[in-house]
Amino acid sequence: MADAASRVTPRADFTFDSDRVAAFLRTLESMAAGQLDERLPISPSGDALDAIAHAINVLVGELSWTSARAKEAQEEKEAQLRAAVASAEVRNGAILRAIPDLMFVMLRDGTYVDYHARDPKLLFVPPSTFIGKKVGEVLPPALAELLMDALERASQTDDPIVFEYDLPIGGESRTFEARIVQAGADRLLSIVRDVTESRRASELNRDLARRLIAHQESERQRIARELHDDISQRIALLNIEIDTIAGQVLSEEARARLHVLGTKAQELSNDVHHMSYALHPSWLETLGLVAALQALCRDASRQRNLHVTFTHRSIPSSVDPNVSLCLYRIAQEALHNVARHSHTHEAHISVACDTDHIALQIADSGVGFNPSDRRSAGLGLASMRERVAVLKGQLAINAAPGAGTQIAVQIPLGSERPRSTPPSVVSA
Repeated sequence: MADAASRVTPRADFTFDSDRVAAFLRTLESMAAGQLDERLPISPSGDALDAIAHAINVLVGELSWTSARAKEAQEEKEAQLRAAVASAEVRNGAILRAIPDLMFVMLRDGTYVDYHARDPKLLFVPPSTFIGKKVGEVLPPALAELLMDALERASQTDDPIVFEYDLPIGGESRTFEARIVQAGADRLLSIVRDVTESRRASELNRDLARRLIAHQESERQRIARELHDDISQRIALLNIEIDTIAGQVLSEEARARLHVLGTKAQELSNDVHHMSYALHPSWLETLGLVAALQALCRDASRQRNLHVTFTHRSIPSSVDPNVSLCLYRIAQEALHNVARHSHTHEAHISVACDTDHIALQIADSGVGFNPSDRRSAGLGLASMRERVAVLKGQLAINAAPGAGTQIAVQIPLGSERPRSTPPSVVSA
């Protein structure tokens, strides 16, 4: 028993000075409150309390270093963010200064909340008059109603809503194009461009195209008249003279040669007749659009080795001559292109009419082409576009290499619609 007792380790003495312990606790509380730059005091004795203080000081030092590094990283990130924001503001400011368009930020209810105008002269009223106001309080009633409808439609789609309108600015009527898109919750952005000059230029070009087409048709009519009244008559007289001479000669060989010559003269007369009709289709004036297109399809089938199917529906018995001529020329050019470029022997033409428009379609299943390729856009397609634009219509070309070609034309009609011809299908 005595040996066992002698092996028990005696207890250490943990008695410390009360003032020292109080100072230790006060410093510890301060460090716990966030004063990480403070440290616990360590005495020369190197006792247990000093060991605890040393361990806590090392831990707090590491925490202080980590906190400092984290603060530096946060400050660096904030600095980068501020620089990025400043750069974005400079870039956006430069973009806004470079854009000539007007911009308006609006609520869905039509309230103006912000704007940008590089040229304040283009504003309908001063900013102090419209900011915070609704469109109905600023714009003319008809335009305000149109804009509210556009705002509502734009709020329900991701696509831009585009419309044009006129406003009196600076004592003259100006034309504007507005594009409205969503710009966040219950907010919309309206980008407004002054298109007055481009619209005037477009109207001028359209007027020039109208006069050019009219002059072209007048010249075609003159040449057709010359071919019919002069060349055709002279060829007919030549043919009569050949027949007369053939009846007077005795040689069978000479009569045979004169007969061949007469046949060629008749073929030449027929070619001149067809050329005269192609230059000025008189059937348009005498029999109307449907009969002229039927004749065009028959001639194309006979002369160009094409099988052309023609359909029509609800066509008025009397169509504006300008509209008829436009549709006829487009069909004529399209069939010419089918015969020359499509590498197919079938085509289909249809013309139909509703209350407001007359529509023409020409389709083939040939080799097609790429409409965006400038090399494929010849004078024929350009002429089609000009003719349709003069009549304020629309032309669409749906084509792709190896997938055929479809040309669709739509031209507005007048307010009155004459009696229609019954629908039919013609296979030429």
